[in-house]
Formats: sequence, C-alpha cells, structure tokens
Amino acid sequence: MLEQLTIDQIAIIAHSDIHFRPGYNVLTGETGAGKSILIDALGLVLGGRADASHIRHGAERATVSATFTRLSPAICQTLTEDALDDPDNPGQIHIRRSLRDSGSKAWANDHGITGAKLKTLAATLVNIHGQHSNQALLKNDEQRRRLDRYGGHHDQLAACAEAYRHWQGLEKQQQDWQQNRAAQEERLALLAYQLEEIEHIAPQPDEFSTLAGRQSLLAAADEILGKGGQLSAQLSESDHNLQTALRQALREANHLATTSHTFQETAELLEQAVVYLDEASDALNKQLNKIEHDPEALTAVEERMSALHSLARKHHCDPADLPAHWQKLADEHAALAAENEDGSQLAAACQAAETAYRERAAALSAARQQAAPKLAHEVEHWIRQLGMNKATFSIDIAPAARPATHGTDDITYTLCANPGQTLQPLAKVASGGELSRVSLAIEVACLDEAPTPTVIFDEIDSGIGGEVADTIGRLLHTLGKSRQVLCITHLPQVAAYADAHYRIEKTSDDKETQTRVTALDDEARIIEIARMLGSADSDTSREHARSMLARKSAVTEQD
Repeated sequence: MLEQLTIDQIAIIAHSDIHFRPGYNVLTGETGAGKSILIDALGLVLGGRADASHIRHGAERATVSATFTRLSPAICQTLTEDALDDPDNPGQIHIRRSLRDSGSKAWANDHGITGAKLKTLAATLVNIHGQHSNQALLKNDEQRRRLDRYGGHHDQLAACAEAYRHWQGLEKQQQDWQQNRAAQEERLALLAYQLEEIEHIAPQPDEFSTLAGRQSLLAAADEILGKGGQLSAQLSESDHNLQTALRQALREANHLATTSHTFQETAELLEQAVVYLDEASDALNKQLNKIEHDPEALTAVEERMSALHSLARKHHCDPADLPAHWQKLADEHAALAAENEDGSQLAAACQAAETAYRERAAALSAARQQAAPKLAHEVEHWIRQLGMNKATFSIDIAPAARPATHGTDDITYTLCANPGQTLQPLAKVASGGELSRVSLAIEVACLDEAPTPTVIFDEIDSGIGGEVADTIGRLLHTLGKSRQVLCITHLPQVAAYADAHYRIEKTSDDKETQTRVTALDDEARIIEIARMLGSADSDTSREHARSMLARKSAVTEQD
C-alpha cells in the first residue's frame, strides 16, 4: 500500500507530507484547490512524463517521494532479483524522483533506476483510474485493451505481436527484393562482364611487383653486363688486375715479417684483403652470369605490364590491387546470385511467418471470445448496481480490416441504457454519467486480473449524484477491504464512506499561493462534508453530514 507521499516544490505545493491509511482513503477540496496537482505529483513519482513546468516558481528543483509498504511476496521477489530491495526494511520500497531544468532522476530504495524501470515498478504497485479513462473508453483500442486486461491475455498478446513483427519484417524484405530485382539483375550482368574481362587477363598475387623487378633488370642488361665485365677484368682478368697485385704485396709483406715481427700485422691484413677480394670477384661473376640478356623476354614482360595497367585503369585501381579487386567482384557476384536464388525461399518463409501469425491471432481471438461474455456479464451487474437498473451491456468482436500486432479483432462495447432500445456502440449512446458508471464497472471487474495493492480513482463520479453516488461510495469502501483505495471526489456521498479523509485546500497571500493536504479528524470531517453539501457553516448541512457518516457506519458494519 501507499503509506506516505512527500511533495516538495511541485507547482503550488511548497511541501506536503501525506500519510495514507489502509482501506478506503478519500481526498476532497474546492475546485482549483490543487487536487489535480496531487495526482500529477503521484504520477511523476510513478514514472510519468516530467518537465520543468512542474517545478514551483522560484525553486531550483522539485522532489516527490512515495513509500509503499506491505508489499506482496511477488513484488518483493522482483525487488530482490533487480537488487533493489532494502534488507533493513523488507516488504517496503521507497521511490524518489527529483526534477531540475536539466532533467529528472529516480531512485528506488536509494538505488538509481531508469525511467523505464520506474514505470515497470509502478505498474505493480498502483493502478490509476483517472478522469481521462472515461473518454478513453469511447475508443475501440481502449476497449480492446481493457478486454485483454480482464482476460489476462498478456502472454498471447506478446506472442501475437512478436509473430506479426517477424512476418512484417519478412514482407519488407520480400518487397525490397522485388523492387531491387531489376537493379540486381543489371548489376549481375555488369559483374559478369567485368569478371570475364579480368579472367581473360588473370592477374596473379604479387605478379605486378615481380614483373616490375624483372623489367628493370632486362632493360638494364646491356649496361650491367658492360660495366660488370670491366669490373671483373679489373679484379681478376687484366694484366694488372687487383688479385695479382694484392698477392704480390702479400708475399712481400710476409718476407718483411720474417725480417721483423713488426710487419706481422700488415701481412695479416693483406691476407684478409686477398680473401675479401676473391669473394667479391666470385660474387660479381655469379651475379653477371644470372643477368638475362633477352630482348624478346623484355618485350613480353612490358606487354604483360601494359595489359595490367590498362585493366587497372578500367577498374579504377592500382595494377598491384587487381587480384584483390577480382576477388571482391567475384564475391559480390556470388552474393547477388544467391539473393536471386533466395527469392523463392524468402516467399516461402514469408508465407510460413504469416501462417504462424494468423495461428497466434486466432488463439488470441478465441481467448477474447471466451472473456468477452464474462466481462460483459460483470459490467452489466455493476452498472445495474450503480443505478442503471434495466441496462444491458455486450461486447462485439468482429474481424478487423487489417492485421496488427494486437491481432485481427475489432472490439466494440455496446450499451442499451433503457428498455425498448437496441444495443448501440458505447461512443454513440452513453451520456457522461452513464459513461462514468460503465468505466467504473469495468475497472472494478478488472481489479482481480490486475491485483495492484493500491487503486486510485480520480473524480470517476463525474455526472453522478444521489443514490448512485451513495452506491459508488459503498462500492469503494467494499473494495478497500481487499486493497488500498484512494479516491478524489466532489461528492459528499462518496466521501462519507471513506476510512480516512483528507482535505486539499489552497491559501494565498500577497506573496504566494500554496496548496496543502490535511488529514481530517471526525469533527473536521463533518465540516468538510457539510461544505460539500453546500455550506460548512450551516447547521442543517452539518447535521446532514453527521447523518451521512452515521449511515456509513451502520451500512459498513452490516457489510
């Protein structure tokens, strides 16, 4: 249950700390006192849309916090799984939301949570039935949602929506494939032509760099062989070659070394020089022997390089990148060819997905067919209890014009308020008071299917008065025996049945306007109900208020 609601700097509420009780709680006040602000504040702490307009003028931030106690084991388990439980206060959750111009933040038991998580938590704690709910009920979408809520169709709706999205995704793929098919076939033809052109040349990995190296050697063969031959002659072949001269010098150094050991180092260095010179001469001759002097080979290499250059220009790439480009085009061709082949497979998958969706939609429709007469029977029972003694209520289910995530049904609530009339869609025949009663009846019928510990009714009694208002008050008191009920009302008959009564009032001075919420004791409650009857100062109104409260005590004792 909602045990405490604390509001700071919201609209014209500077500070309000409200402690609610179990059972049926009622909030009353004059028009404009700030009842809607209280509901807005509660909506904020439960994840409603927040913006800077909620912040009280002159304040930097606004804060709303709510403490819920006596939580069900299921809710406690959820808090534990989400690491949001408070070990020091099991069975309790404290939610806080802070608003600034820059945005809002939320906490649950002092753990930061996202807005989405806050809304999920709130859905398990509170069910708000506001003034807008009545008008929303005139729309077929809302009628469908309430039937599904009553029938507990959550899992079937989720399965149907998932199947629909899967089917529509495949439909989109098939449409895209069909639209792109002509372009793909044109691209395939171009790729085939380009691949044939490249395959004719057949560039190989590293081929161009190898050809470039060989072309350089073949083009310079005459120069290399000429200068290399001259060097070889200087080293070993001419009459005054270096090898002969160096060996002669080595012999003379060895002779000097035998005369004096001081020449030994000179002899050793000359001996190394002879070895190095011999190795250099051998290496030179080996390389010269490898030089290919072949004008025809040079012509063939240059023609091949020219062909690669020409192909690379056509494909806007470097000659060295032709093999990779070839593979890229081949991969694209294979992928497009596979897509064309997959066209029939995609069509089959699309058909299978549609069949799966329609099976789930049919199962959901069957569940609705079972739930509809049960909900209609309960609603009819309650609206008769609420003064529409001869009314009949029915729920029509017809095939929808097109499939959707929520199935293939159109749901229409129909009402016959008076004997001798025919059932007509609710939107066409229900007056304001009748609509309020139907909406309340549906809400009561659905409570067991959405067992939140706290239910809030925001002025559901619009267009109602007299005995019907008394019946609504008694009904809300009965509901308060199994869950906490909060109700904002302007009807004294509805307020009289409450277990706890709070007055919302607005005060003003020259500087500011404030709204405050006060829990009423027995005497203050008499005065407030007298005000609602017409005059708080009238002895007649006060006596009437006392009799209403006495009647409430007598009736509730019988219940």
